Amino acid sequence: MPSSRTPTPDSPSASTTPTLHTYHCLCSTHLLTIPYALFALPQRRPPSIDLARILPLPSFPPSTSEAQHEHQRQRRDPVLPSLVSPNLKAARKPWAVQRDDGWEKRRMWRCGRCGLAIGYEILADEDPGAGGRIDAQGNAGKVLFLLDGGLLETGDWER
Repeated sequence: MPSSRTPTPDSPSASTTPTLHTYHCLCSTHLLTIPYALFALPQRRPPSIDLARILPLPSFPPSTSEAQHEHQRQRRDPVLPSLVSPNLKAARKPWAVQRDDGWEKRRMWRCGRCGLAIGYEILADEDPGAGGRIDAQGNAGKVLFLLDGGLLETGDWER
């Protein structure tokens, strides 16, 4: 059963194929294909100023066989796979952001064509005293925080 923090796919039944939503940068480059509507994703709460949308990314540890991989997939929370296009590029160097409740170490994700900032991930720090942080749900590098205004759904091009 999904937690209240996990978005539900658009499909009414888990046995049917969910509706896929494709998102592009403002320069028209395809960046994401996800089974969730962007507006249905939860937002970061204050003290976060950006109120970014939280896109859960499934993370599976490397396995030696497909059977082990499938078993781990079934045991996890029902986070549906999302396709992050190779056009969405992660910055090489992380940067620190000061917040009201401390520091946050982020890696920006940008459009590979035009460089527009699309989102970021929060990086865990090996040394907690060094300023890195994990969000309240324990998400560090397991979610992508999508910034408002950088993505258009495929159907929005005609409007």
